[in-house]
Amino acid sequence: MKPSAALPFLPFILGLAIGAAISLDRLPGLIMGRAMDRIETMGAAAGAVRHAPRVTAENQTIVRSSPDILYSVCLFDLADGPVRIDATWPADGNYASISFYDANTNNFAVESDRDVDAASTSLMLAQGTEWLTVPDLRDGADRQVNAPTTTGLILFRRVIDATTDLDTAEAERRGFTCTQMADQ
Repeated sequence: MKPSAALPFLPFILGLAIGAAISLDRLPGLIMGRAMDRIETMGAAAGAVRHAPRVTAENQTIVRSSPDILYSVCLFDLADGPVRIDATWPADGNYASISFYDANTNNFAVESDRDVDAASTSLMLAQGTEWLTVPDLRDGADRQVNAPTTTGLILFRRVIDATTDLDTAEAERRGFTCTQMADQ
């Protein structure tokens, strides 16, 4: 094929490349924005935790969510400073985790009960590290998590099985809290 024969396809190829770049850059942020808006309308404003009911076929709103997991979510906005996250881990040995997602849907950190040797954990979510160099500002948190964006969400998942005492699991799950430190 002569180089001049490909010339008519150049605008199409260029448009396709530009469209793909825009989609990959903008689409995740739009998706996360809609998800965060939906979570907020369900009762979880920034800094507040929403403990979702146990998943059933009738109330499933997320594709492929598991009925064997209890979900809780917290939106974060670091514009007013850091957020403290506290969690109580399952006493029955079942898995639990805290996953952090930025405003572009990227999972940037995970903490699980397998990562710590304690019944609970406290994390401080911030942007940047300078303020945490002063121990008093850590407010007793076990460690710091640095967020790449000012907003995002934190997802707590707790596995349950046939032997799980659901009242105990629910009480442990309610130990997952998010506190905007500027409010303290």
